[in-house]
Order: sequence, then C-alpha cells, then structure tokens
Amino acid sequence: MFGLWFMEGDLKFSSIIARICASILVIIVILPLREISHIWLSHLFSGRKFNIRSYPFLSFFDPLGAFFMLLFGYGWPKRFPYFVEEPNNKTEYILVYAIGPIFSFILSILLCMTRNLFMLFIIFNVSTTLWIIEFITYLIEISIILTVIDLLPVPPLDGFKICEAFIPRKFVSKYLEHRFVIGLVVSLLFLFGFFNGPLKILMDAVYSSVMKISNIPFMLFKGAH
Repeated sequence: MFGLWFMEGDLKFSSIIARICASILVIIVILPLREISHIWLSHLFSGRKFNIRSYPFLSFFDPLGAFFMLLFGYGWPKRFPYFVEEPNNKTEYILVYAIGPIFSFILSILLCMTRNLFMLFIIFNVSTTLWIIEFITYLIEISIILTVIDLLPVPPLDGFKICEAFIPRKFVSKYLEHRFVIGLVVSLLFLFGFFNGPLKILMDAVYSSVMKISNIPFMLFKGAH
C-alpha cells in the first residue's frame, strides 16, 4: 500500500512514467485545489471575500510533501491559516477541515467516471488510451489514499483537526508545541507500513464506494438502451 512504489517488481517504463506524471499533477494542481477548498470555505463562513488569484498554486508547494508524494504516493501541500483557529463554532470548524477529505472523495468519483469513459471509447489509439487509463488509475489511487489518511484522527491530519473540536485545549496546546516532530514521526510510521492492515480495510471500503457511485450513470445509460 505504502512504500517505495518503484521497488515493486515487473514495473514497465510506461507505468513508471504514468505514476510520476500522476504524482506531479497531484503536487502542482490537486493538492493546491484541495487546500484552496479549505480556505474558500473558511472565507465563506467568515463572510470575507475570496479571490482564488490571491493563492497562486506554487505558493502551496512544500518540498518535503512533494518528495514524499513522488516516493511514497502520499504527500501534503504548504498550509495557509484558516479563520477557524479556535473551535468555537464546532460545526463550521469541522466542515472547514472535513472539506479536504470530501474534496478527495468526490475527485476519486469523477476520475473513475472519466476512466470509465476511456474504457468505453477508444478516443486515441489503443496504446495511448491504455496509458491514459493507467495514468487516471494512479490518480484515483492517490486520491483514495488522501481521502482515507486525512480522515484519521492522528495529528497533524484533518481527522485530528476535526477531533480537536472536542478535545480539551490543554491537550491541543501540548501537541502544538511538538507538532513538527509528531507529524514527521506519524508520516514515517504510515510510509513504512505500521498501519497498513487497518488502512487497507478502510481503503477497500472507500474504493468500493467510489466504484459503485461512479458506475451509476453508466448503469442508467445502459438501462435506457
């Protein structure tokens, strides 16, 4: 599930290129968009005007997060502060941090629908279409990983921020004092497989849900004929 993906056996050159391209797209587009969704919702709740041009995509680039994404298939962007620094309004606080995993889950569904279209129609030549399908499959895999991991109640993930709305402030303060070290240790534990068992169960459940939802339009289309 996690680890140095390029150490897997029987990797074709085209598969390596597809994986690298998918990771780069996630780093420069998908991760910034997900972070912008947090900022947009926080602006919406605060009544402030939101302008996406104030947040150029490269400003979200985090070198360590990009390095982890390229090597392990999971990474993170540079984070901007949101207006909900204190969980006073629990509903808004939870929604601002939950929008990240929700974004990744919806993206997984849209990518699955796109892959289904490519599987139905040979839009380009066969080899190019197969490569695009493989490229999209890697994007789906990464999106599902982001969905599952970000929902875990472990600092510094969004799942922990959601739980923070219910945690006494004195415990949160202790975490904030050591958040960099805690975040790095947690990331290494994930990447070296310490949580692979429960994560695989969660990822299989999310993947099954994504597949079922993304197939609905195609089942309706077939039913109409």
